[in-house]
Amino acid sequence: MIMQVREIECFQAIMTAGTMTRAAEILRISQPAVSNTIATLEHRLGFKLFLRKSGRLQPTPEALIFYDEAQRVLEAVGRASDTAQRLRRGAAGHLTISAFPGISIKFLPRLISQFQAERPDVKVRLLSRSSHVVIDQLPSQMFDIAIAEKPAEFAGVSAEEVSFSCQCLLPRDHPLAAHDTLTPELLDGVPFAALFRDHMTTFQIARAFSDAGARWNVVLEAQYFASIAEFVRSGGGVAIVDPVNSTGFTEGCILREFAPEVSYQIGLLVPQDKPLSKAAEAFLAILKPELQACSQLKA
Repeated sequence: MIMQVREIECFQAIMTAGTMTRAAEILRISQPAVSNTIATLEHRLGFKLFLRKSGRLQPTPEALIFYDEAQRVLEAVGRASDTAQRLRRGAAGHLTISAFPGISIKFLPRLISQFQAERPDVKVRLLSRSSHVVIDQLPSQMFDIAIAEKPAEFAGVSAEEVSFSCQCLLPRDHPLAAHDTLTPELLDGVPFAALFRDHMTTFQIARAFSDAGARWNVVLEAQYFASIAEFVRSGGGVAIVDPVNSTGFTEGCILREFAPEVSYQIGLLVPQDKPLSKAAEAFLAILKPELQACSQLKA
């Protein structure tokens, strides 16, 4: 026996209104349509739901018992309908983001907070992994969105690359803060903090200093930008940084343009063979403009 939701809605309306005419008004259908629907439901159930008494419909004992279950069914249908609408808007569901530490410490949590303020029923997992681990895990596709520093190529995913121009980070009271643009010549011999040697920006910076015949005086080599930013803020030296990793860490420091350009690229990745959820689409709609704004950022 398969009952239709419309049949249960008609039954509930009659129980509430007391007459088929009033039930028809509530449901905005004709009275004969209500009568036929109830007759069909009674046939499916195998017992009468209503008896006529003094011009009104009197529920049978079986109808009173059935009404409790019918209410629960309609409430469940309502919840399912509401969930479907929220899923359609990307306002419910689960979202897994795998990203390198530099972007997952400050940048992404701020966006996730903004995202969930409008979509509190979306549960987010933020996995902080080094870029090479993120890339190694791409074939497993155990994520909705991944963000990694750009290698030579990405495999098994749809990749959108974003490029940023790096800037020079200095303590506020540094003598070179008077310059709008800093060059290797101006920074010759100045104490520097730098990321690890195989980072994509390290070679570019080293080449810029070499081409200018200037000395790149690296006194601190660190794995994470947070360490570099604190070193600069404490007056230990200067650094060349990108606007993504530096988000939230530049307080107490100043940024100046650096020439020649040092570029930093990341890949915004989604699985090729896994449909993108509405929640993931909604988050990407927030993430992409923020990354684009960073790519156009000037000191």
